[in-house]
Amino acid sequence: MLTTEKSSSVQPAQVSRSPRAVILWIDWYPYHVARFQALWCHPSLHEAITGIEMVGGTGVHRGLKFREEIPGELPVTTLFPQGSWSQVGQLKLAKAVWRELTKQNPSSVLVPGYYNLPALAAALWARIKGRRSILMTESTEEDHNRTWWKELCKSVLLKLFFSHAIAGGKAHRRYLKRLGFPASRTARFYDVVNNKFFWNRAQADRVRFRADELSLPDHYFLFVGRLAEEKNVNRLVQAYLDYRRDGGSWSLVLVGGGPAEAELRQTASSSLFAKDIHFEGLRTSNELPPYYAFAGSFILPSFREPWGLVVNEAMASGLPIMVSSACGCAEDLVEDGQNGFLFDPNSTEAISSCLRRMEDLSVAERKAMANRSCEIIAGFSPEAWANEVDSLVGAQ
Repeated sequence: MLTTEKSSSVQPAQVSRSPRAVILWIDWYPYHVARFQALWCHPSLHEAITGIEMVGGTGVHRGLKFREEIPGELPVTTLFPQGSWSQVGQLKLAKAVWRELTKQNPSSVLVPGYYNLPALAAALWARIKGRRSILMTESTEEDHNRTWWKELCKSVLLKLFFSHAIAGGKAHRRYLKRLGFPASRTARFYDVVNNKFFWNRAQADRVRFRADELSLPDHYFLFVGRLAEEKNVNRLVQAYLDYRRDGGSWSLVLVGGGPAEAELRQTASSSLFAKDIHFEGLRTSNELPPYYAFAGSFILPSFREPWGLVVNEAMASGLPIMVSSACGCAEDLVEDGQNGFLFDPNSTEAISSCLRRMEDLSVAERKAMANRSCEIIAGFSPEAWANEVDSLVGAQ
């Protein structure tokens, strides 16, 4: 039975006065927790920021729960600890968000997008109360088909509801600018993960184990993500089979679950290379580092991807990467030929060629790419994100 009481699944730390800022997300994944921890540790924001989690159950990915347990020392309130996004409903969540913001009375509200009722309620609360409403967005012009009248409505909505924004990267800031949102009021580094966690864990696993001790192949390409249509994993598997028929020797490891899994397993099992395609299932953030640690390269073939945080994780783990040009992170994180390769996600041949190019590199060349990945991702850190938020919260 759902509870409608505004209680937290943990006892959050107390903030002694009205916070400078409140940040909202639907259900908090590991990267949400990492971002909030960076804000909480920031010298200007410590004990001046709180968090609101809308639901403690399953979020927008129906049937798949990615929620991270939130450390008790963090001041985060979960509105519906046992509820899920679909069960509670957007109207009830919007009312609960409004009540909680009224109770906390922050000077700034960081809002996760503008596509759902609770987010719009948070933005409207801030505007009515004369507070700063900060949009957090990772939308690009290319991640959906756009129609002129919807874009016009969106442009009006942005100007009415939001005073500032923080976006993932270049493509996201460019889209906001095209919609008429001022670049001078748009910050960066929304899409970050806990780089130190992935680097430290991957390095420790490389020291402690061999790949075969963890039942992993000696050489493999790694995919991490939902096995769903937009991730383009079906084309990846087809490209991998072409690559093997052309003489490639590496294995393919797929970590994740989703609606396309049964079809993918069928395709793999009916091929000559079935034993070299490994389905590892859904894994928690704590279970991912070994997969990153021993991969030869990471690949994300999505044809629709607002950012692609798994690319951050792979780079922080010290891997060369292969990324679809349709991914929102591509422009910021991939230097083609330097830390990996870009490819057209609509071309099976392009993906297969990319796999072959990666295998054909020398160990030293792949190591140089991995080092460049680490250098690039160091700039996309939770600390950089916290500095951007602090600049917005204190903006005039």
